[in-house]
Amino acid sequence: MHYLEWGKSGNQIVLLHSMGMDAHGFDAFSEPLSKDYRTLERDLLGCRLLAIDLLGHGDSDTPKEPVGVEEHTEIVHGVALNRGFRKNILVGHSIGGMISMIYAAKYPNEVEKVILVDIAPRDASATPERPTSPPPSAAQPPDSFAGEEEALKYLKGRYPKFDKTALQNRLKYAFRRDADGLLRLKANPAALTSLRGSLSVDLWPFVSKISAPTLLIIGSESQTVPKAAVEKMRGMLKEFKVVTINGATHMVPQDRPKEFEKAVKEFLR
Repeated sequence: MHYLEWGKSGNQIVLLHSMGMDAHGFDAFSEPLSKDYRTLERDLLGCRLLAIDLLGHGDSDTPKEPVGVEEHTEIVHGVALNRGFRKNILVGHSIGGMISMIYAAKYPNEVEKVILVDIAPRDASATPERPTSPPPSAAQPPDSFAGEEEALKYLKGRYPKFDKTALQNRLKYAFRRDADGLLRLKANPAALTSLRGSLSVDLWPFVSKISAPTLLIIGSESQTVPKAAVEKMRGMLKEFKVVTINGATHMVPQDRPKEFEKAVKEFLR
């Protein structure tokens, strides 16, 4: 398992990325938070953050057999314990949010707060126009790219709302260069298929066991989270807040990084 760490003290934050992304997708969020975060009650040197590459993503290994969302949760939990993260604020985007729900339900004494980014459990009342699982990826990406210009063109088409910093981050970290000098996406197609099979897991039993204060951040241009699921979560969770980020698609942290950071900081306060 590959991971990134920022900061040495303060609130412990575990970051779990969305499908097809990786730990570096939180670079723009983690760097400032590790240095200049302040609460209203006390000053801190900064937060301590741990971002983990899920299997088959970034620089983590690709499993030889399918690894579902519940098993992924145990692996992520093991990494967090190994790095000394035992009182955590979980920030989970999409599939990372699904893992966060399970994590918070199974290890309540290790979770102080939960931040879910554009994800909710599947709900039987959802209509086809309002899907509750992350939308399928766009057209299957090419096997390789001749160079950075071609790769950047693909990224702009795949993530049309990404800000410039997020696009440059993906260009730098989402690809590896092979022996022929071609660029290839690090995210393994087989691993993505394995995780997509977990989207049907019933997460409501886990949500019902979450005791930590929970924030749900939704992109205004996303249709991943239906209103029925939000209301059901509101009825289950003791402390529950919803923030909608205007102009953001499902990829909230990369589409509107400043607004995303602001929403997280306000919730931590």
